[in-house]
Amino acid sequence: MKNWKRITVVVFVLIGGTVSFGYWSLSELNYALYNLSALSISSVSHVSTPSEKKNNESISTSTPTSTPTSTPTLISPQLQTPKDLELLFTFPQKGDEIYIGCTYEILWQSSTTVDSIETSLVDAGTHKPARPIASGISKENIIDPDSQNLNWKVGVVRPGKYYIAVSKINDADINRESKVFTINKMPGGIDAEEQKNICEKTGGLF
Repeated sequence: MKNWKRITVVVFVLIGGTVSFGYWSLSELNYALYNLSALSISSVSHVSTPSEKKNNESISTSTPTSTPTSTPTLISPQLQTPKDLELLFTFPQKGDEIYIGCTYEILWQSSTTVDSIETSLVDAGTHKPARPIASGISKENIIDPDSQNLNWKVGVVRPGKYYIAVSKINDADINRESKVFTINKMPGGIDAEEQKNICEKTGGLF
């Protein structure tokens, strides 16, 4: 009777141990499977897809290009002579006689308002211009838009035949000439009143 009791106790102990060991084994197996599953998910989440790799390579290898900008070319304007630009001297005229020391108004008719004019006194025989200081005519002259004339006090030049040449009007190149006239030396031995009379008779002022 005592032997059966002992056998029964041993059987229960073995059965309990087996159940306990089986439960512990299942727990350890579940834990190992959980860790393995977590590791696999983490690895997959960091794997780049082929399209992502291609995009990354494009980003890393692409070099920004700068668009060339064109530099504006500066064009300096060239002054041209208008086709309809005309100038006709009304004084001095052909055959006029003027005197050294008198002041005359050089007059003209122009197709435009003259603001500036380049002039010179030219010897009709040699066709060489007289020096501005000697002739009394400045090369560059600013013209009053209301008067449209040029005052000229005849300088000390060699008496003879001359004409006035115009090379520019309002900074535009032009080639115009007056008629040939005569410059005379003031007679000697006369007083100021007589000199004044000579200037006025020839259209000038003393």
